[in-house]
Amino acid sequence: MEPLLPPSAVAHLLGVAPPTLRSWDRRYGIGATGRSPGGHRRYTPEDLRRLTDMCRLIAEGAAPADAAARVASGPLSESGAPSAAPGVPAQRASGTATAKSASAALHGVAHAAIRMDAATVENVLEDRFRSRGVVDTWDEVARPVLFGMGSAWAATQRFVEVEHMLSWSISSSLRRMHRSPSVPDRRHVLLACTPEELHTLPLEALAAALSENGVVWRMLGAATPLAAIAAAVRRTAPKAVVVWSHRPESADPEALRTVRRAAAGARESTLLMTAGLGWRSGSGEASDAWAFTLPDALSILSKEVAVVP
Repeated sequence: MEPLLPPSAVAHLLGVAPPTLRSWDRRYGIGATGRSPGGHRRYTPEDLRRLTDMCRLIAEGAAPADAAARVASGPLSESGAPSAAPGVPAQRASGTATAKSASAALHGVAHAAIRMDAATVENVLEDRFRSRGVVDTWDEVARPVLFGMGSAWAATQRFVEVEHMLSWSISSSLRRMHRSPSVPDRRHVLLACTPEELHTLPLEALAAALSENGVVWRMLGAATPLAAIAAAVRRTAPKAVVVWSHRPESADPEALRTVRRAAAGARESTLLMTAGLGWRSGSGEASDAWAFTLPDALSILSKEVAVVP
């Protein structure tokens, strides 16, 4: 016999409130079709499948009434996107043709993350990257939902698995959407974390935003050894070096001195920029510029370095 789930378990799995489940059942007839021996509502696997599809459609921008109507007409395609209903163009049925508001995308990503539905998280993010760009998507959707999950963990010691999955999904989407432009003869921006810094997502967002603007970049990633930063500067003669630190504890001034020494013999000057909250204490005074936000970093790299065509 297939297992039957109580409303509380289904609400937890889907990341929605129990009153929402009752509302969907009352308004749209998308609810529990099973009953316990005592007559209480219980959800069958098919009920859970329909509710999961409904949550996915809502996360992709559909109104609840439209999502319920689509779910009632049959399951979504295996790819996770709804197939077109009879007489409805596929583009319209997919829900990806129109730009979504930040709040809709934010709620969609958050609820999908709670369900551990990585595919929907990445679909929503990538749709918004295409329609609104990297800076808007990072500032209005990705960064707020990451902050919310981090706050939830700090307050309850729960959802750490959600935060890890969400970070991976955001990183995956950024890399899929924006690779470094292939222009070998153009001086680039070198991106590196300090040796003690493991938090790379904001630096990955900067890389994607640079790509969106046609800027060539090279990523050294998390916990970059000082010798590796120096070797990369000497070998590639970057137009600018961005040294990232998320925490004051990882803001190592020696990284800046290393870049200065490595770039000293170059024929053209290299801009040294610190980025991230870690440098706010003043440990980055040896740099040429400091950026806290993604728009700030892009502004510095476009105006002072003049790398944007």
